[in-house]
Amino acid sequence: MKVFKKIIDIQALLKSKKKQHLTIGLVPTMGALHDGHLKLLEICKSECDVAVVSVFVNPTQFNDKKI
Repeated sequence: MKVFKKIIDIQALLKSKKKQHLTIGLVPTMGALHDGHLKLLEICKSECDVAVVSVFVNPTQFNDKKI
């Protein structure tokens, strides 16, 4: 697993994978990660050469100012 924090870095990797004619799948997430996300990732890995997961944490969902 590789973690990317800069868009340009993942773009470079995916460009090289495309040049190799590999299939690329994306599992976008939002909010809390759950078993459904894991199932989608498993399907993506079984159907594609490269699986990408975007993890978006909604700050309004996880930023309780009362705590």
